[in-house]
Amino acid sequence: MTDAKAFIHFAQAFHHGETEHHSYVVAVGERAKVEALARAEHARLRGAYGIAIYRTLPDVPTQENFRLVGYLSSDMGEKWTCSQPDESQQAA
Repeated sequence: MTDAKAFIHFAQAFHHGETEHHSYVVAVGERAKVEALARAEHARLRGAYGIAIYRTLPDVPTQENFRLVGYLSSDMGEKWTCSQPDESQQAA
């Protein structure tokens, strides 16, 4: 298992109602700060976007190493899930 201090966290906002599937990165950094900035952005957007919070490792392909650690739903009430298997399943 990787040391928790090695992780980088990032928050990404998603607008599901647009045909272009618009998204943007809200914040990158330490988990508590990223989560606080994500909550502030979510409140500012007033439910128009959902915001996913991920963790990853530096210097590796994010698409192969990300994990969803939190999600702030848009006013559509969607649930966001991670397509990556749980690490406990990978270790087995």
